[in-house]
Amino acid sequence: MQDELIGRIGKRIKALRKTRGLTLQTLSDRAHITKGLLSKIENSRTIPSLPVFLQVVQGLEVSTQEFFENMKLVQGKNYLLIRKADYQPIQKEERPGFDYRFILSQNLQSTTMEAVLLHLQPKTQSQPTTTDGLEFKYIISGRCLYRIEDEELLLQEGDSLYFDASRPHHPINPFRKQVTMLVLYFLTSK
Repeated sequence: MQDELIGRIGKRIKALRKTRGLTLQTLSDRAHITKGLLSKIENSRTIPSLPVFLQVVQGLEVSTQEFFENMKLVQGKNYLLIRKADYQPIQKEERPGFDYRFILSQNLQSTTMEAVLLHLQPKTQSQPTTTDGLEFKYIISGRCLYRIEDEELLLQEGDSLYFDASRPHHPINPFRKQVTMLVLYFLTSK
């Protein structure tokens, strides 16, 4: 999953650079990185750090939301489903007993972030809805189905879902236990 996403990011950088008529040298100068590093990123031979990725996006003169807009995230899908088992350990600082797991990163420039805790009662579902922006769901406890357009995903405790909320979506809890999920909205200004 990660390799596919990284490959898509490299291809997207190259496509945007060419669309804007930028050479490798021009974009690398704007991003304050070497031409060789940019070439490796575009050809999926290296994974950029988050600061380097953001410098490249800034050099392309697009927002991160514009960068990912209409980009199929994984296996041709418009969402990113991250299973609990896929969270990667990261080192933040030396603190005994602290175990950080990386889930997702999102630039909040020109975006309002709203966090809510949702308790979805057993045997409940709603009508599909849309929102101007992106949504991130993290299942704290329980399990539910989540429908995005015509696709239905099973989400279980510890799973995460990130998607373009302008597409019709809604949770369904056909099970006998309550679901608790953390919901983060990244709302765009119109």
